[in-house]
Order: sequence, then C-alpha cells, then structure tokens
Amino acid sequence: MNADVVKPRVASADVIQKFNPNNKNALIKQYKTIYHPGEVNKIRECPQHPSVVVTHTDAPQLFVWSTERQPNRQGDKDKTASTPDLELVGHTDDAEFALGMCSSEPLVASGGKDTNVVLWSLADHVTNLSIHDQGTFDGKREKLSSRLTLKGHSDTVEDVVFQPGSSSELASVADDSNLLFWDTRSGIAPVLKMAEAHGKSDLHVVDWSALRPELVATGAADGSLKVWDKRKLGPDGGSALFTFNHHTGAVLRAEWSPSAPGVLASGGEDKRVCIWDLEKTAAPSAAPEPGLEQRPGRAIPQLVFSHAGHRASVVDFQWNPHDLWTFMSVSDDVSDELGGGTLQLWRVNDLIYRDEVEVLAELDKHRDYILNIKDAPAPKAAGKGAKRTLEQVTAAPPALAPAAAPSQLPSDAPAQVPAAAAAETPAAAAVETPAAAAVETPAAAAATDAEPSDAPEVKEQQPAAQEQLSTDAVQEQNQSGSMQEAAQPASSALQPGSDAADAADADTAMADEDQSTAAVVTDQTMTDVDGDAEAVKTGNTAMETDAHGATS
Repeated sequence: MNADVVKPRVASADVIQKFNPNNKNALIKQYKTIYHPGEVNKIRECPQHPSVVVTHTDAPQLFVWSTERQPNRQGDKDKTASTPDLELVGHTDDAEFALGMCSSEPLVASGGKDTNVVLWSLADHVTNLSIHDQGTFDGKREKLSSRLTLKGHSDTVEDVVFQPGSSSELASVADDSNLLFWDTRSGIAPVLKMAEAHGKSDLHVVDWSALRPELVATGAADGSLKVWDKRKLGPDGGSALFTFNHHTGAVLRAEWSPSAPGVLASGGEDKRVCIWDLEKTAAPSAAPEPGLEQRPGRAIPQLVFSHAGHRASVVDFQWNPHDLWTFMSVSDDVSDELGGGTLQLWRVNDLIYRDEVEVLAELDKHRDYILNIKDAPAPKAAGKGAKRTLEQVTAAPPALAPAAAPSQLPSDAPAQVPAAAAAETPAAAAVETPAAAAVETPAAAAATDAEPSDAPEVKEQQPAAQEQLSTDAVQEQNQSGSMQEAAQPASSALQPGSDAADAADADTAMADEDQSTAAVVTDQTMTDVDGDAEAVKTGNTAMETDAHGATS
C-alpha cells in the first residue's frame, strides 16, 4: 500500500464529518495484492532492501517476498496462494510471531515453539531479491537453510530483536518468563539471563533502543511494561529502571522511537497504543490533585499519550521513520460486522510532546477562547446584572451611529461592525442578535458593576444616535409611501412622551425590580446606493418581558 501523509494540524472538516471507520480511506491506496499461504502473523521489511519483506505464519518455515518481482494479483478471481521468492527453513515446529531484522546486514532472526532462536543470512539471494532486479518472477520457490540455531529457552519464543547496528548481539523473550541476551561470537548459548523478568508472567515482546543502546524494553502477558539498563545487569540479574502497570491487557508490541531518545510506544489487548517519555518526571513540589489516583494513567508522568482509536487488540504498530510522531497500527478486528483487521495511520498532536513552556506560551495567545471567556461578543449592560435600559434599546447599533473621534468613545464601547457584517441578511441578524443581546457572560456583568462611571458617558451619546436614527427614518419615509406605513407604528411607539414609551418605562422599572432579562430582537439590512451606505429600517422592534410574562 501507498499512504499519503497530510501536513500537521491539517484536517478537512468535511472528511471528519463523513468519517466511517468501516470505509476505506482515500489517502491509503492499494499498490499490489499477494495471496499469502496462510494467515500473516507478522511482517517485517529488510532495511537494506525495502522492497523485500519477510513474513511469519502458522508454520515452521518463513517466507521472503520481493514486492517488485511478485505479480500483482489484484482482482484475480483465482485466489490460490502466491509463491514466495524464498522459503526459510530451520525450525522444527511452528514459528508464529518472533521475527527480527538486522539493521547492518541482511540477517533474519526467528523464534518458535521449538524454543530455539534461528538465524538466516539473505546475502546469497540479495541479487535476485533486490529492488534493482526488474525481472519477472518465474514462480519457482527457493529454500534457504539456517546459518545458526541458538538454544537457551525452555518454552515458546515470543519475540527476538537485534541490537541496532550489530549483527551478532540479540535479545529474546519467551513463555518461560526469561529475558535472554545473545552474542553469536561467543557461541550458541546466552551470555546473560534475566530469569522471571516479569515474575511468573509470560513475556511477549522485547525491543532494543537505537538511540540509547543501553536500554531494552519488555512487555508481558500481565500488562506490565519494563525498561532495563543492560549495563546494570549481571549474572545475578538486576532490577528494572522503570515498571509501568498501565495496560489492562497483555502487551503485544513495544517499539522505541527512531528519532526521540528515551521515547517508547507500547500496545496490546486493551486496544490502546501508549507513548512513554522516560525523561518526564513528576514535579517534586507539586501537590497531588484530588482524585488523581482514581484516574488510570494520570498519575504516571512518563505517559505522554494514549491512542484509543482501535476497537480490538492492537497486534502490531510501527513508528514512521520519515515523519516523526506518526504511526501505523493494526488491530485484530475479526468479526462479521467489521470484516477483518483494521489498519490506522495517525499522528500525535505536537502540542503534546513539545516543550511545556513553549506550548503554554502559544496557548496563552488563545486563552480567552480556550477558557470560553469570549464565547460571543456581548453588549455591556448599564444596569444590574444583564438588564438593559430603554435608552440602550432605542439607541442605534454602533454600525449605524455617526462615527465619533477616538477620544470621545468610552474605553469599553463595542467595536464598529465591519461592512461585511453589516451587510448580513435580516434572517442572519435575527438569529445572531438575540443571543448576543440576551446572553451576557458573568465577566461582562462583573465589569459593569465595577465601572459605574461608564454609564453616564454612554447615555450622553445615545440621544444623538437616536436623533440620527429618527432623521434617517423620516428621509426613508419620504422616499417610499409603503415603507412609511411599515415604519410609522414602530417609530411612534418609541417616541419619548408617547403612551407606548411610558408603558415601556413602566415595564423597564418592573423588570429592574424583578431582575429579569430583556431580549432585544433587531432586524437590519444595509444597502449601498451609488456607493453611499444607507440604513434601511425594516422593522426595528423593542420587546421587553417582565417576570410575570407581560409583554409591551
């Protein structure tokens, strides 16, 4: 398969909304189809020849494939097993999972139920399997015998790994609970043994750090994950540097980061992939948060991230060596509903692993929005709580009021509405305005009570704004008789000294006593006539409701 990796912090809203985990992703394209003889338990590529892969199945032999030379059987109705380029023989019983590739030479290590660790060298067949060989596969299966067999375990070997950069040093784990270290230059017996590395629990995985060669990680059936310093291990054993008991199921895979020293990932039967940073430590002076011990993982400072996107056991994953903090993981979702295993390609957000001071500085720029302080711009009330006075109801919005000099505007006056916002349709204005007018944040209310001196200054500007609005309305009524009939009731209802205004004053006073909230609904449109902005009054309605439900 070929996968297109998108840039960090880029996500299409349309893709997210339409995401279906059961559908194929357009970013992952099928490159070639090969029908494997039996199920594929594990697959690893040859570092020296990336087009060459080795596979494990439920059989004693291993299979080697050249993805360049194998025919593409996509759409082939005959689904008989493809013929591998090379067959590795040497095990005397099924070898299902333990598979390791050497980074310095084309060596393959395998473990199986025969309790042995078997080694092969692909050097004699590299020319035929090389990516540079563009010849057609002739269908003949060649066999390669093992070079060396290491003996030391007493039960099924579950995993094996070469020390990065070395062709002679290895580590292996087995169901006998032992961690063994090997050096082929010293013979076929282990050079170091950690008996019962995880107690009586079976050991499932082992990995050796390339950036810190002294560190080795192991995972067990009881869900425990341990990190060892090989320099501190001796004939009498030793103790682990770190022991993590976060996983709630068996650990099935562990791998060190190829780019970040001391960073490790683990996955298993609890459907999670966890990322650990051994450099992270708890602040010695930090007081424990109440209830922290009841939240799994939150009390472990080294736990950086936990990917919970899978719905079944995570059986394998790999770091992307070319795109840091990007993973490809596989889960065993075998059911009638899901149809088979799931492959996921995902990336950790950079805000998680970057330096804390740097991240906090970036997030501080968006503090108000993150903390929901500036959820929506709300007009500032002049009275108690969120109540509005009649002058505020009848005053023109900032976009329609005459522009004032900066020195004349109060410090808390709302900003002018941009031309694009002023050109909203009446429907949009009717939807957005009530929420902004009726809902005010506690911070805005507190600021109103703390600055009573701003209210008189606002009131001094309101008569001028009201007069300007009335003048514009009269001019508009003279131009259109039909609009005059529509605007007259609303205009007369708001004139000072009228019965409607007196009733509104009475209701306002009652609302102040009952501490009710007034809702203002304003529909406005802006038209551009010969390049001059003209305010068109389309039914400005002031509505105030007291606590008893009375409306004027």
